[in-house]
Amino acid sequence: MINLKIDNKDISVPQGTNVFKAAKDNGIYIPGLCYHPKLTQYGGCRLCMVEITERGRTRHRFSCAQPVAEGMTVKTKTPQTEKYTRSVMEYLLAHHPLDCPTCDKSGECGLQEVTHDLNLKAGRFKSARLDEPMRRDNPLLEYNSNRCILCSRCVKVCKEIAGVGAIDYQNRGFKTIVGTAFNKPLDCSFCGGCVSVCPTGSWQDRTLKFRARPWELKKTPTICTYCAVGCSLVINTKKNEVMRITPDKNLELGVNEGNLCVKGKFGHEFINSDKRIKTPLIKKGGKLRSVSWDAALEYISKKFSEIISDRGGNAIGGIGSEKCTNEDNYLFQKFCRAVLGTNNIDNISNMKSPSLNRLINNSVAYGMASTSLEGIENADTVFFVGADVSEAHPVVGSMVRKAIRKNKTKVIIANARNVEFGCETRNLFRINYKLGTQTALINAMIKVVVDEKLIDLKKAAAKTENFNELRASLNDPETGLKKVSKATNISEDAIREASVLIAKAENCYVICGKDIQEDPSGEQTIEALMNLCALINKGDTDKVSIVFSRVNNNSQGVNDMGVVPDYLPGYIDITDQGYRDAVEESWGMKLPDDLLGKDFGKDSGDIFDLAVKKKVRALYVMGENPVVNYPNGKKVKDAFKKAEFVVVQDSFLTETAELADVVLPSSTYVEKGGTFTNMGMTVQRLHKAIPQVGDSKPDWQIVCALAEKMGHTFPYTTSKDIVDEIGTSVPIYEGIEINRLRRKGFHWILSLYYKTKAEIYRFEITSKKAGSAVKKNRNYPFIMLTGSSLRHLGTYSRNSESLVSLASECFVEINRLDARKADIIDGDMVKIESARGKLKLKAKITGRVPEGTVFVSEDYEWVPVNSLRGDGYTNVKITKTK
Repeated sequence: MINLKIDNKDISVPQGTNVFKAAKDNGIYIPGLCYHPKLTQYGGCRLCMVEITERGRTRHRFSCAQPVAEGMTVKTKTPQTEKYTRSVMEYLLAHHPLDCPTCDKSGECGLQEVTHDLNLKAGRFKSARLDEPMRRDNPLLEYNSNRCILCSRCVKVCKEIAGVGAIDYQNRGFKTIVGTAFNKPLDCSFCGGCVSVCPTGSWQDRTLKFRARPWELKKTPTICTYCAVGCSLVINTKKNEVMRITPDKNLELGVNEGNLCVKGKFGHEFINSDKRIKTPLIKKGGKLRSVSWDAALEYISKKFSEIISDRGGNAIGGIGSEKCTNEDNYLFQKFCRAVLGTNNIDNISNMKSPSLNRLINNSVAYGMASTSLEGIENADTVFFVGADVSEAHPVVGSMVRKAIRKNKTKVIIANARNVEFGCETRNLFRINYKLGTQTALINAMIKVVVDEKLIDLKKAAAKTENFNELRASLNDPETGLKKVSKATNISEDAIREASVLIAKAENCYVICGKDIQEDPSGEQTIEALMNLCALINKGDTDKVSIVFSRVNNNSQGVNDMGVVPDYLPGYIDITDQGYRDAVEESWGMKLPDDLLGKDFGKDSGDIFDLAVKKKVRALYVMGENPVVNYPNGKKVKDAFKKAEFVVVQDSFLTETAELADVVLPSSTYVEKGGTFTNMGMTVQRLHKAIPQVGDSKPDWQIVCALAEKMGHTFPYTTSKDIVDEIGTSVPIYEGIEINRLRRKGFHWILSLYYKTKAEIYRFEITSKKAGSAVKKNRNYPFIMLTGSSLRHLGTYSRNSESLVSLASECFVEINRLDARKADIIDGDMVKIESARGKLKLKAKITGRVPEGTVFVSEDYEWVPVNSLRGDGYTNVKITKTK
């Protein structure tokens, strides 16, 4: 620590801290408009002049650019510094329009605050102001260059945090402005970082639309409802309506350091959408009609009871939600198992990747799972495998870019597609493998680590099981570097270099994405990836951590809460009678003796397979739209068609809700409390910001009311009551307390590591055959890949007007060479056809997808991509059409 004195106050701060931050962290005010704690120093506004005495010499320095030193004495207010600061402010105000009454920033404007602090009146300088037109070339952001003070914050946040660099200084001298190259329309990730860091009203949020002033807004901190990163944000409301979303000013709160993506920042209009379901609906005469809550619940209770009486509880299937809270999902599975008497419950993420829960659980048991997502910022090497963070988790990309600035982090991207990742580093290393050969690639990397003795092999053998079998398997001709290089289309040198980078790293994060998890050979690839991590950790030190990229805000939590057929909450084996007895005691409810049913343990498929076979006769869906989001569109539609009774809880009349016999209106995340668990296994707290819209209710309250109608009492009055029960009945959540989550999340994995010792790793010997899951088809010569979209994710973004305006069309991405052969150019209408269905989309010609494949985002709900898909890879043909 460095000891210094600022304004006669003794303080201690870490080495490398600048004077401005040292003063701010200790409650000492220095005016400044260009400094921001998460950006590199610039010193452009010239307002933070201070007097510094060091080693007997007194000088004037800009505090944001001056690092602290031992024994330094700083004076923030002297006649000279005040005179200088006032002069700079006079210059700024001479160029700045005095339009505070019509500026949305008024009341939270940095320039306004400094003006008031200095008690400035009319300046000495003649006004010389720009008169540029307002730029509104997109539906989310507007830019007024007349208000810009050229502090460079927006330029830096776009480049350093978002990794885009869409804006920079244009022109020179008095006419200098911030803008795009050649004055083109803004084309960026629209994260809104420019709005968040702008100290004046130059950048504005168009979704606010002059509907409120800052002092009128009630601000409620909560957690984002979109992707699995779990960003902290602040809901700004007026008269019980959400006006805007802003980042939390406390950058140490949560995982995201105030960074948001386009969905988190601007995708809030669904909350007050006119399309919200506001009353319960029952289908009468083929149409859904409004009814009272009592009538709807009575009808559901009667129908469920009849089905249980006639066919048993397992004739009812329950689908939980990746978007609902932990409390919603916990009570949902409890209701299904203890009240309905069915174990036929699941969630879409588990259906897409049935082995993932087991594999994640293994990674935790073996001590290789990351203890926090934000730890990425301290990594010196990051290995993305099948992960497209720029589209799926942009804030994770921001974390990696921060690591690059801090540690000169090396980044390895392994993917079948040439996914984008914007950053300023010479250490970006890409390995684009041939589709279906990812397992062979990982095994080849293991072979390099072993053959070239990049670790201590004796140490690895002593600390693991099955090591000799693993080593023997590497002698298989299929794992030979030359053969794998040919199969994967990756050079031997590239495979070797990637292996060395990971093996020699001091702190490596492996991010395993959905392109691996949902691949037909995903289980084998993940096992190979875990072998690689364990080999390096046990042959050296525990320096490699693995993170499994999840899709939705509570994809981790819904599985933690046991909304799966194989596990009770906390990944307790449901076949273990001892565990079941403990759960029964905790719940105070008896589980049926035939809970598992006759088909449990057999390869009978998921709930929709059972529904197609008429083994499941009723479906209860909470907060999910499987008709669109389940991969096999034909199967899921057949399942709902054959179901005798369907109940759906949702905020919108989705494609699934339209097929329901009863629809129950549920509240969104701003209308309830509770918790989400992010993909770093951190539990974070939601806070209620507005009352329920219409007659909607939180999902957990609906479940409680339905349980009561069916003769069971669920004695919960608040979400806190449910969290308390989770803390006592779910082992991995033991010790969780809702009040402690206000400022800091609960890292259940870290808590588990403190209590238990890591198990000895046993190497899994995976298949060596490359490309076996890819089937060629003359009639359908292309493989259709699907993935995430930066600007959309499910029902919520679909009902946010601004996001739809920004990205209203879904495209099919086609490789340039394939497009040339088919005489297709950018913007042409293309028909994509599989053996199951067809779609018409506009073509986007790109180098991102490999030859022989096309890519369509699966996050545009109004584009039913799953109507083309079956199980495994989807073969399609593309033809130009009108």
